[in-house]
Amino acid sequence: MLRSFRVGLRLCQTRTVKLDHLRAALAAAGHGQAVLSHPETLASVGCFETPDEDWPVANPFVTVPALLCLGPSAAILVVADFHAADVRSSGAQLVTYRSYDFQRQPDPAGELRSAFLVALDEAGFVPEPTGIEARHLPHAVADWLVQSGRTPTACDDAVRVTPDLDAIRRACRLADVVQQAVKDHAEPGISEAELAGLAAAAMYREAGKRVPAILTVTTGAESTATGGGVATERVVQSGDLVLTDTSPWIAGGWSDTANAVFVGEPDRTTRDRFDAIRRALHHGIALCRPGVAAKDVDRGVREMLAEHGPTYAHHTGHRIGAAWSEEPRITPYCEQRFAEGMVLALEPAIYLPGWGGIRLEHTFLVGEHENEILTEFEHTL
Repeated sequence: MLRSFRVGLRLCQTRTVKLDHLRAALAAAGHGQAVLSHPETLASVGCFETPDEDWPVANPFVTVPALLCLGPSAAILVVADFHAADVRSSGAQLVTYRSYDFQRQPDPAGELRSAFLVALDEAGFVPEPTGIEARHLPHAVADWLVQSGRTPTACDDAVRVTPDLDAIRRACRLADVVQQAVKDHAEPGISEAELAGLAAAAMYREAGKRVPAILTVTTGAESTATGGGVATERVVQSGDLVLTDTSPWIAGGWSDTANAVFVGEPDRTTRDRFDAIRRALHHGIALCRPGVAAKDVDRGVREMLAEHGPTYAHHTGHRIGAAWSEEPRITPYCEQRFAEGMVLALEPAIYLPGWGGIRLEHTFLVGEHENEILTEFEHTL
């Protein structure tokens, strides 16, 4: 029988171990088979990276870029041929289907359905509940599972993929480059948007390609006092605070940093507040030890800044994993405890109307004996 898709095998022992860990986590949560589709999950496992151009938009030629079918017999990655170049070596078999063809009219949804159902059979899926990432899987794919007797059931909480530490280190290096670029170019006459563009260009140069990233640049007392937001046409002026927060992504790893710089010579009050936040940041990092509850760190950091007025109206920090913000989040209510090997970000701040806002943030690794700060950019005004 002729098929509009093809099957191949690509192996990489390191990634096979990751697939085995993912299988074990799913099995422990009661999922004997699963279809995974979230781009951060697939990138962290190491089998597929959604191209940068597709992060903010939908590809009109593709129903879903990739589906990882983890069955009892095999792991099979179903990918649109449009995205064949975005497949990475892994322990999964590869199935591609026609999604774009200028010579013969394709049927992306129909050909995906055919390839997907055959992949399920070849991976050993049986007619029983099938784990899915409910917050991401297209309804059409869920319907195909129902029609084949493999009822979808959410497995989002079981899919806790931890990216390679090397990928997180690479992302942290990109964050450092962004912060340095803002510091180098923040001067009167440049707009927030231009400043963000220069920082993004420096990041792309370091990465050797375009990479997805959250990158906000906010200037002036009024806007920085709110905690910052999307870069605008506002022009930087002498005496401005410039608040930058960035979370670059590369190879399945995220980082997260924030910094504030002063355009000109900062006054004593601004220096004192900056120094207080920096002390609170490093004190909080030291508090994040294995077995410590997140809420205790939140309290300790806020206490150090209490003399400067009402504390910041957001969490003190969070874990970094397959997503740029995960639990445990460091809040007054979070009782979860830290463990060795967790990657966390801490971001204390002071925001005061009429003066502005400063937020300082590092990404760090919780170690057995001490913590390692992964973002090496030095916080200075």
